[in-house]
Amino acid sequence: MKIDKKVTYRIAAFLLVLFILWFAFMRKAPEKPEKKTVPVEIETVSTGSIEETMELTGWIKANQLVDIASKVPGRVESLSVISNEGAQVNLEEGVEVQKGQQLASIDHDVYLVEVAAAGANLKAAEVEIADAEREKKRMVALYEGGSATEQSKDKAETSAAMAAARLSSARANLELAEINLRESAITSPIDGIVTAKYIDVGNLIKAGDRIVTVADMKTVKLIVAAAERYGEQVLVGMPVRIKVDALPEKVFTAKVYSVYPVLDEQTHTMQIEIRMDNGELLLKPGMFARVILITERKDDVVVISRDVVLGGRIDEPYVYVVEDGTAHKRFVKIGIKQADSCEITDGLKTSEMLVVNGMNYLTDGMKVEVVRLEEIGVDKK
Repeated sequence: MKIDKKVTYRIAAFLLVLFILWFAFMRKAPEKPEKKTVPVEIETVSTGSIEETMELTGWIKANQLVDIASKVPGRVESLSVISNEGAQVNLEEGVEVQKGQQLASIDHDVYLVEVAAAGANLKAAEVEIADAEREKKRMVALYEGGSATEQSKDKAETSAAMAAARLSSARANLELAEINLRESAITSPIDGIVTAKYIDVGNLIKAGDRIVTVADMKTVKLIVAAAERYGEQVLVGMPVRIKVDALPEKVFTAKVYSVYPVLDEQTHTMQIEIRMDNGELLLKPGMFARVILITERKDDVVVISRDVVLGGRIDEPYVYVVEDGTAHKRFVKIGIKQADSCEITDGLKTSEMLVVNGMNYLTDGMKVEVVRLEEIGVDKK
């Protein structure tokens, strides 16, 4: 098979061009690559404070919540309190009351009459027993002198014993009437604020019917639940920060009041009670609260931003520091982590220059140019 001469010449020319290009490339002296300089931003390593925290949630509750009920039946004659200024104030929700202060009166006059009647019965019983004792002594003396029968003596002694029993009963009835009289004046067992009223003046009530609910709100408490694995970390007296949605700008401080000794049977969580002063009454029972429990705090330790720490998932965590215009890779050990900060327990010293921007483009020993990233239009975020 004959090959066209024109095709042969073209192939030869193409191979010649390739040879010339290869020869020129091989004779060209290799150039040294320029060392790349990376712009970075640095900060001086310093010390600070850091906390290990646990976030929990709960509901604000009154320290004490008492349903005040009547112990005696009758008609409600009054529902009011006397203020510090001496004015009579109707008992309504929101009224502040003090321990021992009278809140209501139940058929007071009726119970006064019952006390008077019981007192009169007691006096009659005292007269009766005095007469029975005299008769008993007389009959015993006659019996011993042979002038009375044994039956008469026994009858006199029985009458005296019955009179003594009636005297005891009269005393008990008087005591019960006095108790009912005291109980007809309903008083508050605690200092607090009326949160609910269940009756009105003129209502007829039975023993045990609720009149009002009083809450001690000058001290409030939260009961929050934590996983049982945190049992050894939570201690009585541990500091707490509290925020509520109703007051988003305000942070309340408190301490752990108690840690319940048994777990909740249904959730198997540890119950933690927190109490705090509420003298300004800013916190209301029923408010939702976010609780930050400070399980550990360290002061005067090396603290840096978590964003500047590289690695750590598979390999050992590390950062970059700058010395004499060169980036150096430093492996570090991390302690407490808090939000966007972390404690460095080993690998960094104060006063060292830590790379805080541009570290993702570095390798160990690379030359760097220290700049302020704002000046070259780089967004730190």
